Amino acid sequence: MKDTKEYSIMKKVSEGKMVVQDHFPEDVKVAVKSFLAAGKMMEDEGLENMPSDYLVNLLETLSKYPEYNKLTMDLYKAYNKEK
Repeated sequence: MKDTKEYSIMKKVSEGKMVVQDHFPEDVKVAVKSFLAAGKMMEDEGLENMPSDYLVNLLETLSKYPEYNKLTMDLYKAYNKEK
């Protein structure tokens, strides 16, 4: 799994090579970084799933901002498919 595009992105974020852009509100930046860090941890430890709290926090944070509605709904739909 460590050769996936998702893992590559999570690794770059954790190494500081890729950052969440400054124009995002602070709570969105924190939620995205936490979600990506949890995903990297999941891959590093060989876990099948990450605790859903990370995704719930990300969705709840994004839902406060109407300009991110499409992203929020896409993530929600993807989450519901996995259930």
